[in-house]
Amino acid sequence: MNDIPILTVCIPCYNAQNTIGQTIESLVDQQPQLKLLIIDDGSSDNSGPTIDAYASKYPNIRVIHQENRGIAAVRNRFLNEVDTPYIGFLDADDQATDDYSHLFHDALKSKPQMVCASFNWITSKKTIVYHDGPYEYGKDMLIHLFNTLWNKVYDLQFINDHGIHFPDGNRYEDTYFLCTLAPLLTNVVFINECVVNYIQTHGSITHTNNEHVKNMIDVFQGISDWYDAHGLTKEYHDELEYMHIRFFLGSSFLRSTRIDDKKDRKATLKLGWDLLNHKYPNWHHNKYLKSEPGLKNKYFRMVYSWNYYGFAMLFRWLKKDEI
Repeated sequence: MNDIPILTVCIPCYNAQNTIGQTIESLVDQQPQLKLLIIDDGSSDNSGPTIDAYASKYPNIRVIHQENRGIAAVRNRFLNEVDTPYIGFLDADDQATDDYSHLFHDALKSKPQMVCASFNWITSKKTIVYHDGPYEYGKDMLIHLFNTLWNKVYDLQFINDHGIHFPDGNRYEDTYFLCTLAPLLTNVVFINECVVNYIQTHGSITHTNNEHVKNMIDVFQGISDWYDAHGLTKEYHDELEYMHIRFFLGSSFLRSTRIDDKKDRKATLKLGWDLLNHKYPNWHHNKYLKSEPGLKNKYFRMVYSWNYYGFAMLFRWLKKDEI
């Protein structure tokens, strides 16, 4: 391994003055050395001057300031600006572990298309270690992959050759990116050790419960369109159906339950329920719903139109962030 960095980490930054410094410090001195590309997406707080100060101190940091365009546009700009063979992502309220660079660079020696690692999920109450993989390519990956960008690194040329991008204007851009990438992968390395401390905060991008949860409708339509365009819809029918179940009765459903405005909350919940049942009216018979273990699938199998909103009220009362 030579001294020229082969991995650039993208850090999108929007009004993250309280956390961005710790995120940068968790990466900037790691060995082998990484490049950091920090894109300030029109922050109105002190984030801009903070990251400029770090860039003036560390030559491996590059900063871009732009008008606010949203997280997907930030990530797409990163894909156009980066100049290293491999890329990674880290949110501005998370931190890399001390072994982040060493573990990823060691895995990159075999020149994989993607490296996937474990991570620590940290809340105010507990820390849970999540192991993302190993799993088989294609269908198994689509079912079991964690739809998180930041515990993985990617071969930039592979991404560009297949035209993989982020759906501009939408949240849940990571879901689209990974779901369109998964059927193409044939060489993935898995790391059992943790590379990221994923710190769940109420103000983070992924845990802001507002009108942006409705973007999941558009994102999943985009995923469906991509599979149609690549002739993969029939082959991946069961997997796509199960993904819709997981999101519209799971993560997206939970975020919808946390919308404060009652009318907006019910309308958003209805959007997800209608999409699932219109696109996959026989989803209760999905093979993964029947075969995958765990309480989550038992809950999914219990949901019908007559009790859907009852579950929403229950999970809102319980303040559930995951099922």
